[in-house]
Amino acid sequence: MSLRTLDKKTLLSSATTGAGAGNAFSVERSKGWTFVIATESAGTATIDIEAYFSDSGAWHVIHSQSVSSEGSVMIRDDHGHYEKIRANPSITSGTHSVYATGTVDSL
Repeated sequence: MSLRTLDKKTLLSSATTGAGAGNAFSVERSKGWTFVIATESAGTATIDIEAYFSDSGAWHVIHSQSVSSEGSVMIRDDHGHYEKIRANPSITSGTHSVYATGTVDSL
C-alpha cells in the first residue's frame, strides 16, 4: 500500500484584528480538502474558507466558521476541487491561523 501525496498550505498565519484575506494558492491538482482553523489566543472571529473560479471571476465562500475560544476546528471537504483557495477572516479579537491539506491522488 502506498501513501497518498499531500498538498499542505498555510492559508492564514497568526492573523489578528484588521487582517485581510490570506494568501491565495493555486490548487487545481489537489482535492479532498481538510481545513484546520487554529485559535492560538482566545478571541472571536469568523473565518471564511473561499474558492476562486475563473469562470465567474470571483471568490465564493465554501465554508464559514465562527470561533470563540482557544483551540482548533477541523472541516472536511471530501469532494472539493478548486482553482484557488484562501482564508478570509473577520477577527474581533485573538490570534488565528488556517491550514489546508489536500491530496494530489484520486480519492
